[in-house]
Amino acid sequence: MKMKKIFFACAASLAMLSFSGCSDDINYQDPTGGEGRVFLRPLLSSDVKVESRAILTDEELHESALIWISNSKGVVRKYTGTSSIPAGGVNLVSDNYVAEVWAGDSVPASFEHRYFKGREAFAVSGGRTTQVDIECRIANTVVAVDYDDAVDNVLTDYTMTVGHVAGSLVYEGRDNRLGYFMMNSRATGLTYTLTAKKADGSEFTFTGEIADAKPATKYVLHVKHADKPAEDFGGALISIVVDETMIEVEDTIELYAAPTVEGTNFDLTKPIIGEQGKLTEKKLWIKSTKGFSRLEFACPEFATLLGISGNDFNIFGMAEDVTARIEAAGFSFQRFTHEAAETEAEREFEEVKVIMSADFMSLFPNGEHTLTVTVVDNNGRTTVTPIQIVVSDAKLMTDEVIDHEIWATHATLHGTVMKADVANVGFNYREAGTQAWTFVSGNVAAPAEGLNYSAEITGLTPGTTYEYVATSDDFTAATPVTFTTEAASQLPNAGMETWNTSSTPYLIAADGSSMFWDSGNHGSATMGKNITTPEETIKHSGNFSAKLESQFVGMGAIGKFAAGNIFVGDYLATDGTDGILGWGRAFTSRPKALKVWVKYTPQTVTYSKTDLLKKGDMDQGIIYAALVDDSKQSYKYKENTYSWPCIVRTKSSDRNLFDKNGSNVIAYGERVFTEATAGDQLVEIEIPLDYTTDTKRPSNIILTCSASRYGDYFTGGPSVMYVDDFELVY
Repeated sequence: MKMKKIFFACAASLAMLSFSGCSDDINYQDPTGGEGRVFLRPLLSSDVKVESRAILTDEELHESALIWISNSKGVVRKYTGTSSIPAGGVNLVSDNYVAEVWAGDSVPASFEHRYFKGREAFAVSGGRTTQVDIECRIANTVVAVDYDDAVDNVLTDYTMTVGHVAGSLVYEGRDNRLGYFMMNSRATGLTYTLTAKKADGSEFTFTGEIADAKPATKYVLHVKHADKPAEDFGGALISIVVDETMIEVEDTIELYAAPTVEGTNFDLTKPIIGEQGKLTEKKLWIKSTKGFSRLEFACPEFATLLGISGNDFNIFGMAEDVTARIEAAGFSFQRFTHEAAETEAEREFEEVKVIMSADFMSLFPNGEHTLTVTVVDNNGRTTVTPIQIVVSDAKLMTDEVIDHEIWATHATLHGTVMKADVANVGFNYREAGTQAWTFVSGNVAAPAEGLNYSAEITGLTPGTTYEYVATSDDFTAATPVTFTTEAASQLPNAGMETWNTSSTPYLIAADGSSMFWDSGNHGSATMGKNITTPEETIKHSGNFSAKLESQFVGMGAIGKFAAGNIFVGDYLATDGTDGILGWGRAFTSRPKALKVWVKYTPQTVTYSKTDLLKKGDMDQGIIYAALVDDSKQSYKYKENTYSWPCIVRTKSSDRNLFDKNGSNVIAYGERVFTEATAGDQLVEIEIPLDYTTDTKRPSNIILTCSASRYGDYFTGGPSVMYVDDFELVY
């Protein structure tokens, strides 16, 4: 059976270029003859059809690509996404290089995420042109499941689970999706397990292994109704045949750098600031890997300022009178093509030099203006670049706050120096609606036109609106900027006061009310026990604390060890004797710490399913909290598909636990209890939250307490933890 192969190719042209039209701004040629230019032109071919929005599209793969160029001294160029590759190529000195490309998401097991990689060595020689193709093949092992129609005669409710130690996928029924697996030194093979019901209603299980599973290879598990003795196949006359096929190529989609717009004598990311009539000449270099079909300049004031019929013009194909008007106003351009170049990549490459003279810039009146540059290449790929122009005789400008820099009790203010003749630059701020201003210095040692400055203010009140203006000794900006601090949000039922003990299991919520906290009671109650209960005698305040009591749950030798626990989320389902938990609730504030009152009494480990703690060791407790982003984990169990910030699964063959080092974690803090707390009552502890980034706001909070730290591995002893009065500190 012939299949498509997936590959990702990068064609790199290394050329000595000397384009006279551009030499005043960009040096294309090394006069020593020792430098070449690299054009990166990625190509992606894929047999994987986008069956749902969850599958990464070709464009998403394109933008996820990592491209590294290295020599013997290390990495000399790094690019994330083809949009970051210079459309005009990369200058490299003569040397030997290796180009490496990675694209997609590398996860252990997924129906959604594919991963590609490739590597190729090449050399750059001064004055010579070289082309390098890098085949970037799919790095995943791909698995599909197929059932003969005759299987339905002997089996119902069948499910195929495929995976390795790092992750697994569940194919429910005739699930025809492709599963993508990343193999590594710990996971060199894939196991598969078919579970179903036989005609007589009894359980059927069939297990096998794909040893030494290969990347860029598709394995189809053909489930067949076998003509063999029933006893060989669990009484269901079933066999599984594994078909191994290299993935082959049929079509190619070219992925390439988007057009780029560069300011040659100014920073496009910052506004152009100045007084009317005093703005200076600005130059742009606009480059396109695939040539130009449209290059448009637009501004709401163009019709008035230039005397043209609209507020935009496309410099390719303009009417003669429009060309004459914009040239008379001081706007000029020059287009450069390279049709005589040696390689296809160079021949397709085009550039435009744009000069906006001082006369043109001086047309803009007082106020804030946006000049938008839209570039469309010959394949329809588009880049839109706004240029901010601020014309004012003010000495200072108050800038908008940056959202993630506003916290509950502190914030960062921003301003811009518009004239250098200012002293004691800073800000005045106050609570909105009040009269008195407070000054904070911007610590500007040497004021200069266009200088951005900032200051952090502290001691703010959570959930309060403030306003501020840029100020100096002799000038105060006219219009204030407002912002509102984060709320100092707290957790519902933080005092563990509300319970429903008339239900089975006990719930940490009023009857019929929405759940914020949950526990493992849903699993233990099937054996007549609640491992988490309200406690009246040992508490900090109110009527109750929560008592988390680890214990064996079962009858006789049948059962499992269960850790006393509470968590923020929902107990979703019980898979046999294992739990499936949804962790996390919506939460957008950023506290600096968690306080909680705790009493912990550890006992000797009597049950162990892991080397992390062995029988005879002293048990450990744990409390931890995390703030995470809006990403979700999805999991299908029977007829339900769950989506949560974290889906905890304790089943050893399908275990998934919270990863404190995960890319979704914004802040994390924990307290591990290796011994009993002091005294007979609860003691207050504070757990600092360490932020991995201060540029993102959280979307959810995760918090869990367990009397047995390794309860997810069914390990611990009859330890007890009491918790009460959770408080988030800001």
